[in-house]
Amino acid sequence: MGTLIARLRQFRGTEFQLLLTVLLFFAAGYLLVMTATQQREFVATVPGVLSILWPSALPLLLFIGVSVGLSVNSPRADQVVLPLVALLAGLSLMLTARLEPSLNLIYQCTAADGTIYNCYEGVASKQSLWVTLGVVGLAAMLFVPWDGLLIRWMRLSLFDFLDHYRYIWLGLGLLLIFATFVFGVDPNGSGVNLWFNFGFFLFQPSELLKIILVIFMASYLNEHREVVAAGYRLGPLTLPPLPYLMPIAAMWGIAMGTIVFQRDLGAALLLFGVFLAMLYAATGQGWYVLAALVAFGAGAYVLYQIVPVVALRVAVWLDPWATAQGTGYQIVQAIYALSAGGIFGQGLGMGVPAIVPAIHTDFIFTAVGEELGLAGTLAVLIAYVLLVFRGYHIALRIPGRFRGFEQLLAFGLTTIIAVQALIIIGGNLRIIPLTGITLPFVSYGGSSVLINFVIAGLLMRISATTQRQM
Repeated sequence: MGTLIARLRQFRGTEFQLLLTVLLFFAAGYLLVMTATQQREFVATVPGVLSILWPSALPLLLFIGVSVGLSVNSPRADQVVLPLVALLAGLSLMLTARLEPSLNLIYQCTAADGTIYNCYEGVASKQSLWVTLGVVGLAAMLFVPWDGLLIRWMRLSLFDFLDHYRYIWLGLGLLLIFATFVFGVDPNGSGVNLWFNFGFFLFQPSELLKIILVIFMASYLNEHREVVAAGYRLGPLTLPPLPYLMPIAAMWGIAMGTIVFQRDLGAALLLFGVFLAMLYAATGQGWYVLAALVAFGAGAYVLYQIVPVVALRVAVWLDPWATAQGTGYQIVQAIYALSAGGIFGQGLGMGVPAIVPAIHTDFIFTAVGEELGLAGTLAVLIAYVLLVFRGYHIALRIPGRFRGFEQLLAFGLTTIIAVQALIIIGGNLRIIPLTGITLPFVSYGGSSVLINFVIAGLLMRISATTQRQM
């Protein structure tokens, strides 16, 4: 009885209540989607309420299970990250269910009596699968006894293991980049081979590369923080020793090389943005960041002159109406969709977001703007701001003896989400040129969803581990 009372006392009530609120919110949202879609005469292609609600409800129910498990296993872990992730993932599931009528894959089926009819394979059910696997990955980060397994095998805890083998992680990241040149495929016909085809699913290695490079930079900057920050005097400037410039130059080269050879502008901006943030957090030297930005700007300008895809992206960004029936069509339609949303939107299921190409991936923020309006987009932005705030809060609360690798790792992982959301939302709003990356936790996609959940799991494990050992 005493043990039961002790367990009840450490029950994570705040987290549990927030998760229940998320569940009720999206249950109401699904009903609105079904009602509005039926009114718009999509009845022939929209399955029943249960067939949409059940696969989407499964991962949301798993969040409740994770919360209960944390009450038993890690009661001191952050109680806000999980509900925020559930909110964004639930929005993704609801939007893919909403967009499913226009995104169904149609193929021929034969009934028992020999009648041939059209079958529909919905994107919503696929996204439910990926989110479910993502929750499983998050749970693996939290509940698998990695420390015990690694200490028994290598005499290292999980974070010590990640810290000690940074050059292996860097080598693995470079290997992933080079492997796309040989084994990469282009399922979208975009002319860029950025995916590995494993038969039953596609995987984009640049998603995993984000975590690998953050691990490397956290380990490298933690070891050489004082040297890089102090440096030596050269006239009015303070420069780090030349050998310590090599990883910085290598990161700049990776970002430029990604643009040149793979034409992946989004990944280049993301990796370089995360690198700059971590460099500033580790050294406090603002001029390092300024110098790196100048170098990146110079390289981007040169590439703008010699790489056609970069020039095309910039031209479409500056004047999409000049090619509104061609390369600018996507952005022009997105602008119309956002303007149609107004303050409170057309209402769930009442807009026509499917007119925008790739609405479920690159432009899902536009779908939010059309159907939920300015109020809905601000709500999504607030959710991201709160998630980023909690991630940085986790980094700042790490006690003194853990400050170093764990703190820089938490900072870098949080910055991945912040910079990625900033880049894709900026592209949707035409603040910056559009890049082909996903909105974290919200856009449709397999590898992106899995990696983002792993990031959330690592953040929560850092908060649980460091607070437990204070």
